[in-house]
Amino acid sequence: MAPYRGRVHIDLGSGDGRGPYRWASREPSRLFIASDTNPVGLTEIAWKAGRKAERGGVPNLVCIAEPLDALAAELAAVADRITVILPWGSLLRAVAAAELLSLRNIAHLCLPDASLDVVFSYDARRDARQAIPLTAREFDEEHIATLPRLYQQAGFQVVGADRLPQTELAGYQTTWAKRLAFGRPRKIWRLRARYAGP
Repeated sequence: MAPYRGRVHIDLGSGDGRGPYRWASREPSRLFIASDTNPVGLTEIAWKAGRKAERGGVPNLVCIAEPLDALAAELAAVADRITVILPWGSLLRAVAAAELLSLRNIAHLCLPDASLDVVFSYDARRDARQAIPLTAREFDEEHIATLPRLYQQAGFQVVGADRLPQTELAGYQTTWAKRLAFGRPRKIWRLRARYAGP
């Protein structure tokens, strides 16, 4: 990790890892860490990244299948950039419901002034069928307005929290973002923050 000191991007909840793979291909001077609790999802892209460059290898991509608390312990204060793009399950609860312990684990990954980009969506009617243990209500403008104060308790200074046009999801280049970008209309929220320290 030493050659990339100060230039480490951790993507939490990477799914199949295709987003971080594309980002790493475009930015070879930065280390990208694709993280997801499901190792099966990352297997193919980890294999592809490990190949020779002429066969699609990307040496600046590392795939890690660890829960957030383990990741925070292993990679303390290494990231200057963190993304959480359309998370699911416990990671969705962490960023959308602003669970303090989880937010502090994310903060533990950060270098001073690291950027945090969070994009999430939850539709109470459609997504509740997936047995995701969230509250029954949708996240609305009133709830989003409470997030800066809650994130601040974990050391983050929120610089933007608002609706994201659905078609802009495609720009993130993850499999799930591309799928939702042109799917049925739904509310997409984006939160941008800086780590100001504990």
